[in-house]
Amino acid sequence: MKNITLLLALNLAFNGFSQTHDYALAQHLSTYFLGAQRCGDTKSWIQPEGGGGCHNTDGQSVGKDLSGGWHDCGDYIKFHVSGPYTAFMNLYGYEKFPEAYADNYSPDYSKGPSNGIPDVLDEVKIETDYLIKCIGTGNTIYWQVGDGNDHNSFNEPISNSEETLYGGSKIRTVYSATEGHSNAFGSSAAALALMSIVYMPYDATYAQSCLTAAIKYYEVAKINMAVTADAVPGDAFYSWLGQQYSKYNDEMGMGAAMLYRATNTTSYLTEAESFASSAELYGTFNYGSIDHLLFFELYKITSTSSYLDKVKWRVDNYSLESCGYFHTTNWGSLRDAGNAAFLAALYHSESSNVTAYTFAKSNIDFILGSHGFISTDAPANFSFLIGYNQMGGGYPQHPHHGAAFGKSSNAWSQYNNEDGTPGSVSYGYELKGGLAGGPESSCSNFTDKIGNYISSEYCSYYNAAFTGAVAYINKVENNLVTTTEGLDIKNDFSIFPNPANNLVTISSGSKSRLMTITDSMGRVVYSKIVQGTTQVDVSSFTSGVYTIQSNLNQKVKRFINN
Repeated sequence: MKNITLLLALNLAFNGFSQTHDYALAQHLSTYFLGAQRCGDTKSWIQPEGGGGCHNTDGQSVGKDLSGGWHDCGDYIKFHVSGPYTAFMNLYGYEKFPEAYADNYSPDYSKGPSNGIPDVLDEVKIETDYLIKCIGTGNTIYWQVGDGNDHNSFNEPISNSEETLYGGSKIRTVYSATEGHSNAFGSSAAALALMSIVYMPYDATYAQSCLTAAIKYYEVAKINMAVTADAVPGDAFYSWLGQQYSKYNDEMGMGAAMLYRATNTTSYLTEAESFASSAELYGTFNYGSIDHLLFFELYKITSTSSYLDKVKWRVDNYSLESCGYFHTTNWGSLRDAGNAAFLAALYHSESSNVTAYTFAKSNIDFILGSHGFISTDAPANFSFLIGYNQMGGGYPQHPHHGAAFGKSSNAWSQYNNEDGTPGSVSYGYELKGGLAGGPESSCSNFTDKIGNYISSEYCSYYNAAFTGAVAYINKVENNLVTTTEGLDIKNDFSIFPNPANNLVTISSGSKSRLMTITDSMGRVVYSKIVQGTTQVDVSSFTSGVYTIQSNLNQKVKRFINN
């Protein structure tokens, strides 16, 4: 009877849930999108190769090189209230579900061949490099480059950076602080500390640089703790944007939690739990409010069930609209649907709660086209992820995004023509992997139009949690790799005996690689960098089917543990 049960489990492990979508492709596209958001001479695929990059004078107004990092959305401002959050979310998904993240390309222009480092880490390193640069002398941290003056131009990045938009100068305004900004700096500390953890197998020196920077951000954030009240002092819109951040305990708590894990210093854990004690239970997990992610992380660290209960409450109280996704806001609605899906995926990874998985998958499937008629611009089977069209309903063609529009001169005139007659002006680039803001009303009112920045804005942070959610669905559905030209699949590994009996031997060849073993519910039970032949004690593993994966080529093998 036991053998029959194992065979059934093996069959389920191989077939997974029903696969409507190519989740690996969606995950690849969403990661690839980050390459379009690169600033500076960082070899963005949405800028001409060999063109030298954009905004290379950033920081000259304060005598410091502040080039690099990510543009926020379809404009070119660089915010610490969104960039570090985006980096952290991408890293968090990778760390929790590493076997789902492929290495399809190298950092330069996000194209092949693969370089032995997961693509998501190549992309996030653009931002963590920038965050390190933003630390000045003493306690000075440069927390924003650019402001509303950027919006006086819709030119593509290189020509935009040569325009005199700042009081007759092309040198952008830089904002700095020596204390407070605890939400932005706490988030920065969290991203850098987590990068120090996950990047250690690839470059220990760089990992240490990230940790040193994380500690500095956290120290400055603790001086006269306060939120980043004004994203741009004196600018009405950005003042409103900054005021959306009314708290900092969640970001500070996450910064402390990540520093505890990176340093094993117990005082950080004490501080993380103190911040969590005043975090919000009833809010919605989103950009600027990561309370429930903090609860989840503290559960992972401490195994205290009350933390997971808080995550459970939030996930249990999510609901789907009649068309199949979670809608809580009209501006950037799919951003928050992706956030909710990611939190539900994390909860499922610990609880095996089927309702949570169904909720997560429903949101991802909706975004990818599993829905009926939404609007004239979003017919049945329309994908809201640019470049993904597995269901044949099309995807957005007219994003509000200066770099994708790609005009080096006379951009506003062409913008107005395109806005008046969508499709009349050709874009310079297809914004592959961009996630649309989404429907402005529940199950209706999506407009694919360059002038609509509610439905059709595309931001770095819109994709951030969506990528982690689709990675988890990808993992559970056992559809782990997007095959792209140049992907190296020659370096194989073997595992024996199978079925296993107390010990299993992994033969990994001559190359060092991260080997990860997950159980049938996708929970990581073993993760270690190995080289040559390694024995793993599986005597404590429960009976069932296990998956083992190498980070070098994302190949998957399975074995039965008796």
